This record gives sequence, C-alpha cells and structure tokens, in this order.
Amino acid sequence: MAAALLRTSHPNLNTMKPVDTLSDDEFVHLVQRAVALPDAPSALVRAAIGLWAQREATPLADAARAGLRLVSAVLSFDSWARPPVALGMRGVAVNTRHLLFTAQGRDIDLRISPAADLYALRGQILGPDEAGEVELSAASGSAPGAFEARTAPFDSMGEFRLDGVHRGTYRLTLRMGGDEIVLPPIDVGERTR
Repeated sequence: MAAALLRTSHPNLNTMKPVDTLSDDEFVHLVQRAVALPDAPSALVRAAIGLWAQREATPLADAARAGLRLVSAVLSFDSWARPPVALGMRGVAVNTRHLLFTAQGRDIDLRISPAADLYALRGQILGPDEAGEVELSAASGSAPGAFEARTAPFDSMGEFRLDGVHRGTYRLTLRMGGDEIVLPPIDVGERTR
C-alpha cells in the first residue's frame, strides 16, 4: 500500500511528501492548519454521514447520532381534542387536524389533511433558524404493511411536507443543529368521537 502524500503551504514544504517522512516541525504545522479549519455545519455533516450509512450502520454514523441531544416534544394543542361547549360554531369538526408541540424554545406546527385515501402531513418549525430534516417512522409496528421510514428536508422557512401517508400511528423526529426532537406518537386517520 502506498504511503499518503501531502502538499502543504509550509515554506519548506512546497512539494508532495510522504507523511511518514515529515519532521516534527512540519507535522506540527500541518496539525495547526487542520485545527484552524472551521467545522462544517452539523446538518451537513449528518447529511453526508447519512449518504453512506443508509444501507448499514457504521461506527461513524453511530457516533454522529450519539452527538445529538435528544429532546422530547410536548403536545400543547390538538384541534381534535374535545372542545368546550362555549365555542359554539368554532367547535365544529373539520377534516384537517392541527397539532402544536413545544420543545426547547421551538414550536412545531403540524397539520394532517386527508388527500384521497391517504394523508398529507405539513409542518413548520418555529424558533431558531436552522437547516434540518424530519423523519416519519412507524410507532412500534402500528403503521400498515412494511412501512419504511421517510425523510423530508426543511425549506428556508422551516416548513416540511410528507405526502402519501396511510392511516396508522407514526413517530416524527426532527433533526436540526445538535438536537433531535422526538414528538409523541401521532395517530393519522379519521377523527374518532
């Protein structure tokens, strides 16, 4: 196997040189340059790791996931909860379900709408502006058939959309910055009275 070669901007190292032939001073200079490089945004690091980690778990992918802070979201509003009698006409049932979750300084606005025999999940992250993605997965085998987890990126306004979702119980996980926000299980389907 050939030894790795490095090109550096050190005044005495302007040519390619095998790594194992560098002097201590040359090696220290290279380490200082490497340490001074800015880190890539965490969302891009996770996306890059995800490109090859989709087929099998790798130690690097496991380490990247371990670096995320797990945050549990709390349901603060559900439009299908039993409305008080005083609401009158505002208490009339609608087909679109509106859910609002709160988690660590962020609000997650989620809408579940019927679309033919399936459902569409639309949402928006309200809080610090960060790139990220949402993952929809079956909650404890309660989704129909052999459901495979799906992901969707946030747009520039923090919005996401997942179409073609069957009835069932699902878990939404939002990944942004160093956080992984897990919402409580969500039932997708018709309203039960």
